[in-house]
Amino acid sequence: MECKEVLDQTIEKKISIDELQTYFDCFLSLQHFLRFNTAFNLNRKIVKAGSYVYFDLGYERPASYVAGIDETTQKIFCMPVRTCYLYYDSESEIRKCMGFNYHYYEKFNFVDGLTIRLQGDLTMEVVRAYNKTEDLLEFIDQRREEFRDLWENFVRTKLSKDEEMQKAEILIGSYQELRDFALNIRIYREEDKVDIVKVIKLARKIEPEIKALAKKYNIHLLNLFEKPRATDERRYKCIRFIDIEDFGRKLRQNKISQLGNFKDFILENEKKITLRIGHYTTPHELKLVGVLVNAIEGRRVEVAILRPQTIEIKHPEHGITTFNIPKPTYAIFRLMGL
Repeated sequence: MECKEVLDQTIEKKISIDELQTYFDCFLSLQHFLRFNTAFNLNRKIVKAGSYVYFDLGYERPASYVAGIDETTQKIFCMPVRTCYLYYDSESEIRKCMGFNYHYYEKFNFVDGLTIRLQGDLTMEVVRAYNKTEDLLEFIDQRREEFRDLWENFVRTKLSKDEEMQKAEILIGSYQELRDFALNIRIYREEDKVDIVKVIKLARKIEPEIKALAKKYNIHLLNLFEKPRATDERRYKCIRFIDIEDFGRKLRQNKISQLGNFKDFILENEKKITLRIGHYTTPHELKLVGVLVNAIEGRRVEVAILRPQTIEIKHPEHGITTFNIPKPTYAIFRLMGL
């Protein structure tokens, strides 16, 4: 009996859950077999739509499940998903619940917001797709806070070679340390106040150098007023400090504008990348050309793909899959399910 028949007949209760052990080899692994047993035994509702079976376990359970036939191995898979409300009991709703819109081999428009199932439980979310590389670079450049790791790598690469910036970073770090030390001295006795004054005097000694740099680069210095830690804070006045973090940000930004272009840095970092997503024993291995932006080991990888290309995905069980990315794309590769 083919595995699809096993799945269908189990859902139709022609094969009992106790008899299912006989067809253990029809499941992708022990994990999928156990998931299916859990889903079948605890379900409140079963919805069969297209090529999928949705087991609704209810919102009070940590997950519901979706089962189907893996197109590569022709075996039964069963994966946990968030509990979803299926209004039409349709396959498109089940796909959305699993975390994708289309299979890679189907016909669809390659547009923003689309999620494509590439292989097994691996998907690619099209965050942004553009007709020109310059438009993708502009998208990243305008969202530096969102692309913090890439931006900070650019800053470190450019500023680490600048002698004036090296000295400035020592000033900034020293001032921060003195400020934090002064503010964290607990005041219990008169001599505690004297110690605070001594530390503040040291901070004041390096303020002229900070002010000179600020004047050179036309940076407006802001002041912060903080109270030291004390049993009765009302007895003590606020202490003035330069907002050194704000100064540091503005100085780095000023320097960066002189030393390099962020878009050029992104282009320079385009290279061949091999990504491994999934359990370390059976990972999906992707090969592509792009810029690695962010990664959560084994689960999620964000990549700027700067030009059209065909990517290759390998897996111990699912074999080799190729997929054509037709446009410059900012994409997130991740696993489906919870």
